[in-house]
Amino acid sequence: MPKRPMARSRSVSGLYANLVRYCCVAVIGVALAVPVWSPGGWADAPVVAPKGYGEAMSWYLRAAEAGNPQAQYLMGLIHWRGLRGARDYEQAADWFEKAARKGHVAAQFSLGLALERGRGRARDPAAAARWYEPAAMKGHAAAAFNLGALHEQGLGVERNLAQAAIYYRRAAEAGVARAQYNLGLLYAEGKGLPKDTVQAWVWLSRAKRAGYGAAAAALADLGKFMDAAQRTRARRILGGK
Repeated sequence: MPKRPMARSRSVSGLYANLVRYCCVAVIGVALAVPVWSPGGWADAPVVAPKGYGEAMSWYLRAAEAGNPQAQYLMGLIHWRGLRGARDYEQAADWFEKAARKGHVAAQFSLGLALERGRGRARDPAAAARWYEPAAMKGHAAAAFNLGALHEQGLGVERNLAQAAIYYRRAAEAGVARAQYNLGLLYAEGKGLPKDTVQAWVWLSRAKRAGYGAAAAALADLGKFMDAAQRTRARRILGGK
């Protein structure tokens, strides 16, 4: 089947976007290695810019200034990780906000995290929750976890354990081990959802399998209150997924 011909005219933003994608992505990808996320935030490991990085970054800057949200998000990461020298959280948050306002999901999460942690913006858990929510609704697991934690603790939002359980479930089903652990505890304690020892065992077991250390002790405690039938049900659920 013949390829569809490319349009002859493109916006400046689109032109830079293609330059970013085809000319620079390999170099920047090595430099950024997209920051590692943990439930508390980004792991700020040192990053060394590779050879040719400076020229590549200039194209990202041009694309970002032309309004490309992916480039704006990446400029935020560049400033957050200190790839232009010293880390500049304020500049990072500025770029994240530009991209977030265009609906860039990772930028919405990143801006929320900057607001929650008070990096580059005054600490504002309520504003963080407002940015986490659209990202969580679009499937961003880290945003869902952090939003669940805000609801559980009552930070920036009214304390609501039922809402916390909803967001933890989104993150847990996406494989976030700490969300699996927290959801298991809510089931075990009957907080935010009906008490269910079997579901508690299932989610704590998934957290343990994913390497979350505290899950083993929680499972040992929970096991004292389970009978053989409950253990069998839990194992059947785990075996099916």
